[in-house]
Amino acid sequence: MNSHPQSPTPAAPVSNPQPQALTPEQQQARAQAKAEKKERKHERLRFFFGWCEGCRAFGEGF
Repeated sequence: MNSHPQSPTPAAPVSNPQPQALTPEQQQARAQAKAEKKERKHERLRFFFGWCEGCRAFGEGF
């Protein structure tokens, strides 16, 4: 007996077999959003690895 009954999982999600065509403006907006997201990710990683290097420089005292 499960203490938390599980609901049955639905069948495979329904997907649209034909991708919707995007206008050039939509493509440009999507590419810009993707570039901004990637930049935020890289900024977070630079901050994290910078923190790691700072800890190493102080003799891993943290």
